[in-house]
Amino acid sequence: MIAGFSVKTGPCCVFPLSATILSCGWIIYLTYYNSRNIGLILTLIINRLYKDGYIHIGSFSFSVLSGKVMFRDVYYINQDMSIRIQDGFLIFRWWKMYNPKQKQHDPKAETRLYVTVNGFEFHVYNRTDLYARLQETFGLEPTLLTPKKDEERGREDRNKSLESVNIKAESQDPASSWRSLIPVIKVNISTGRLAFGNHYLPQTLCVNFEDAFLTYATKPPSSHLDQYMHIVKGSLENVRVMLVPSPRYLGLQTDEPPRLMGEGFVVMQSNDVDIYYYQDEPGLVPVEQESGEEAETCSEGDKLQDLPPCWGLDIVCGKGTDFNYGPWADRQRDCLWKFFLPADYQAMKVTEVAQPGKPRQIQAFELRMNIIADATIDLLFTKNRETNAIHVNVGAGSYLEVNIPMTVGENGYSPTIKGQLLHVDTTSSMQYRTLLEAEMLAFHVIASYPRVWNMPQSWQCEIEVYKATYHFIYAQKNFFTDLIQDWASDSAPDIYSFVPYSWKFKILFHQFEMIWAANQHNWIDCSTKQQENVYLAACGETLNIDFTLPFNEFVPTTCHTRFSLKAEDTDMRLSLPECHPSRYPLLTLAKEYQNIKLPPDMFMPGENQGAPPPPKPSKSRWRNITHAEAGWVDCWSVPNFLLIIDYTWHPIYPQKADEQLKQSLSEMEESMLSALRPPEHTSVPHNAPPRYTSTSASAAHSRAPTDPSELPPDRLHVEMEMSPDSQIMLYGPLLRALISIKVQKFLIF
Repeated sequence: MIAGFSVKTGPCCVFPLSATILSCGWIIYLTYYNSRNIGLILTLIINRLYKDGYIHIGSFSFSVLSGKVMFRDVYYINQDMSIRIQDGFLIFRWWKMYNPKQKQHDPKAETRLYVTVNGFEFHVYNRTDLYARLQETFGLEPTLLTPKKDEERGREDRNKSLESVNIKAESQDPASSWRSLIPVIKVNISTGRLAFGNHYLPQTLCVNFEDAFLTYATKPPSSHLDQYMHIVKGSLENVRVMLVPSPRYLGLQTDEPPRLMGEGFVVMQSNDVDIYYYQDEPGLVPVEQESGEEAETCSEGDKLQDLPPCWGLDIVCGKGTDFNYGPWADRQRDCLWKFFLPADYQAMKVTEVAQPGKPRQIQAFELRMNIIADATIDLLFTKNRETNAIHVNVGAGSYLEVNIPMTVGENGYSPTIKGQLLHVDTTSSMQYRTLLEAEMLAFHVIASYPRVWNMPQSWQCEIEVYKATYHFIYAQKNFFTDLIQDWASDSAPDIYSFVPYSWKFKILFHQFEMIWAANQHNWIDCSTKQQENVYLAACGETLNIDFTLPFNEFVPTTCHTRFSLKAEDTDMRLSLPECHPSRYPLLTLAKEYQNIKLPPDMFMPGENQGAPPPPKPSKSRWRNITHAEAGWVDCWSVPNFLLIIDYTWHPIYPQKADEQLKQSLSEMEESMLSALRPPEHTSVPHNAPPRYTSTSASAAHSRAPTDPSELPPDRLHVEMEMSPDSQIMLYGPLLRALISIKVQKFLIF
């Protein structure tokens, strides 16, 4: 007989099991749910206290021992912009020794705060404050923001003035600033994007980069009158500036880009980009010293350092740098500019000079872009849905500088753009690809904006080209005409948006070669090797081209432009291909002529006709292609040459599409067929006045001459002046080449 028994579980066995279950549940909660609950609680608390936007924190966790704070799905949204972060963490190295007596504003100080962010996105889609100010300016009903009352504005102005007075008082003690505790902040961003646009714009400007390594610090200011200078320096990898179609765009995408590269049109891309952003923290304007003794105590170095606060951005582009621009990209830039920087059509106020005790003013923003490796620039445009391009290769050392004033004077303000391109090699998408070769191309653009928006503006453009070789063919006339037509606006002139302006161009060539293809019947051999073309070249030391494009009148009947070309030490050279039957006779004649060539003084009248003096040694001149060893023959030598062209033409303006809709079908038919119908002969009394009907009057008014000979002619006045000591050697092939050039010029005009 087996005796039965029973097992009884006591409290001592239940507690370990419960503790194990609770421990597992607590661990699961801490691992998966605690950070999310903390993020939810922080989201509720922050949004309860902060009313100017919405802040969301998906998850939040921290570790005191390691000084690490981790977060995920963080985004901030308000009426104008949004900031989104996929995940990231920051480490505060609290264990590092704090020395309040360390050197202030040292950019090489030890890093105490380190931030890492993945999936960063910054999107600007509106300017609510600006549009609310425009509503107030135009007297519209405020629908965006409630305008601030005068009392609130006065209270804010008083607070700002009090803060400006206490600027130096707060910065005297280094330990009172958080920058003494965190002098340097390092930020690493993986996969970032900056976007500017919304669904009301056809394109959105995006700046994408894969990795960014940034460092924020402060250093001593450029002037002893300021407090310190903010600096942000770092490097970005695989940067792309693109124009991407806006999602959910409300309009029609009728303007297609000339080229799509990935998501959209790439304006700029580079493998490596280094940035250096700097901005002085303005100090207070000092009180003027009245006594001469105090003025003598100021050293000359302090006087030289009394410069305005600096503000600028330096960009250095490395390998794989490409720029793409053109009429389509410029139209998208204009749309973005008009939306984010709309005009208020008000006279700009003159910036007041800061008084003693007030913060100093920043005078201008300076942007510099340096290219330290070979880069390419493409100018793209379309003609009948076909993409054409001007491709430019530039060498290392090219740069661009932009100066944007932050103050307005009595005459307005004048931004400037200047730069230079080294080792320029330009080709086109035509079959004859060669266009321009130059050792250096420098440019300087000055724009003068008056304080009144519709007053005349003045634009000046100076271009200097060194050691240039330019190739001319007749097909370039249509090529550049298509570029100008694509860039020009096809909308009808509008008096409400008309702004008078003028462009003044000054182009200066130092050591140049202008080569024309002078084949008969304008036939061009476009093969890359052994081209069978007749070339005529104008080579010289200097060439100065001045002209002005005036657009000062609204819809003028005629436009007038004056071109002035002045050249010094110019030679004309001729080259015949190997297959030309006159090549070797021409080279033989030129060689024999060089042996018996006499100086030009022998042919001056009234001088002694004795033995000729020995010829002066000719100065060696720069030549790139037109070398005598390559078969180029001198035909014409002009020490000084002046060409003035006065051109008066009748512009043709685009018509509004609405004007055709206002006409009925009968009126449109009458206007089109009236030119084809024979004139009506009716018997009219001798003294009776002529009778006109409304239909015939409107048709006669809208009738345009169908024969070009009935149009008023354009006028072209040409003046040419040459120095009397010019020499010309007439060869048979030269005359044929000049005739071919003349036919081409006739076709151009």
